[in-house]
Amino acid sequence: MKRQHPDGYFVNNPDLFDEPTTLNRESVRLTRYAIASLDELNALERVNKDALISFLLNNFKAPSNAIGNLKGFSALPNSAVNIRSTLDSIIILDKLDALGTIDTEAVAQLILAYQNNDGGFWDPGYPEFGQQSTVKATSYAVRALHHMGKLNSTIVDSEKQQQINTFIENSWSTDTKAFSPFPGHPAISSYDAYRAWVSIHHLPINQSNTQVITDILRLEEMLETLNTTFKTTDNLYSEEGHSERNSLKATHLLIWMLHDLERLETISVPDVVQFIKSFRDPSGAFTSDIYSVYSAVDTLSLLSSTRMTKQLMLYQILTYSSIIVAVLSLLTFAILHRRVESRKHKSLVRRAQTDRLTGLNNREFLEQRYQTYQEDHSHMAFILLDVDHFKSINDNHGHLVGDEVLIELSSLLSNNIRKTDTLARWGGEEFAILCPATEPDHAKQLSEKLRSLIETTEFSTVKSLTCSFGVSCASKYESLRELYVRADKALYQSKRDGRNTITYL
Repeated sequence: MKRQHPDGYFVNNPDLFDEPTTLNRESVRLTRYAIASLDELNALERVNKDALISFLLNNFKAPSNAIGNLKGFSALPNSAVNIRSTLDSIIILDKLDALGTIDTEAVAQLILAYQNNDGGFWDPGYPEFGQQSTVKATSYAVRALHHMGKLNSTIVDSEKQQQINTFIENSWSTDTKAFSPFPGHPAISSYDAYRAWVSIHHLPINQSNTQVITDILRLEEMLETLNTTFKTTDNLYSEEGHSERNSLKATHLLIWMLHDLERLETISVPDVVQFIKSFRDPSGAFTSDIYSVYSAVDTLSLLSSTRMTKQLMLYQILTYSSIIVAVLSLLTFAILHRRVESRKHKSLVRRAQTDRLTGLNNREFLEQRYQTYQEDHSHMAFILLDVDHFKSINDNHGHLVGDEVLIELSSLLSNNIRKTDTLARWGGEEFAILCPATEPDHAKQLSEKLRSLIETTEFSTVKSLTCSFGVSCASKYESLRELYVRADKALYQSKRDGRNTITYL
């Protein structure tokens, strides 16, 4: 905690706070390691979050050559946007619960702009590779999308995900039985095994069939290479093959991978723990560079499941046995209580999402439904309709009659839309209809059907009634607010055109 600069970022040496060189191209990366370590230690509440978020947002921008809505992060305010700095910043914001401060859709589009036809990604932050796809850049891209919750079929479709799988497959070196930085290049680093794994681990098309991951990684062959080519005589891992230089970073990354692949039995836990102890100072703390702290803390956390002793297991069994009778005796009561509370909760939620006058869904419910639909539908239509001359109805007949008109109209609309559509009272005399998987022409046809039906229906109070319509359709990554703004403009155009008409924008 002593290493957080007043401007928000972290440094390795707090004695150099006043030196201009404390802020450099490594600052965002170092800060991410610090935040990840503190998160593992449940100590994020001690961070100056406001200063850190402000520091990151100063580096949030569009690339100089951006076309469309693309945004990412740079390492410094005056440096170029790149995937690595974007990944580091996204992880920090995610751990601080602050992803809402940025346009994650624009970031996702930026990352996807760096995907090549071979399925891999390139990163302008590594000019030595040019626009060559690399396993390193691909792993950064996939992790960033994962932390933003953007690895879904709507944003990264199954074809793009399969291309990533293929790129990783092609990066396997049959000569060395290891992963290369990119296809056709010799395998030179144990890091690339981790990068290959993380590139495919989070993909939804692989989550339902983990055998795909095992096959792409050629797991048994890869483990054999790691344990013969990249393992030292100290039972630790090195970055380079056939090297006796123990690497904390390589050991950390490979243990991370092996932990998630459930293959930690290949690790000599005592040797790893002893190696990590060598980084401690006389007081027992880790006061070397922040990356070493991060690697040490995370490695020990990953290995904690392997350290359970027989005595601890026996203690746990006895402890659980001593409370199991109490649990069983309370179970029936808990189930009954939960059912009652569940009914109450559902009732409260339903009331909060229902318009009192018409019984229709309200705007809040429609916004939630839109978020749900976005997961499964690449295009949606939004219909906004407004009762023409409604003020005169209230003025001439009274507000009770106006309420009756809205109730009757609600019933008419409810009975004449599709089961998949969602009708809501948007406010006042405005109603909204959300139509999933609906093309513009179909939305116009539905609007015309409803417009004509309203015009020809004899209402019990005011006899005749008309409505004006505004229609818009969502692009793949559009928010409901953007959709509403266009529909609202279209609705007002219908009003200007004489009412009882439909406008599409």
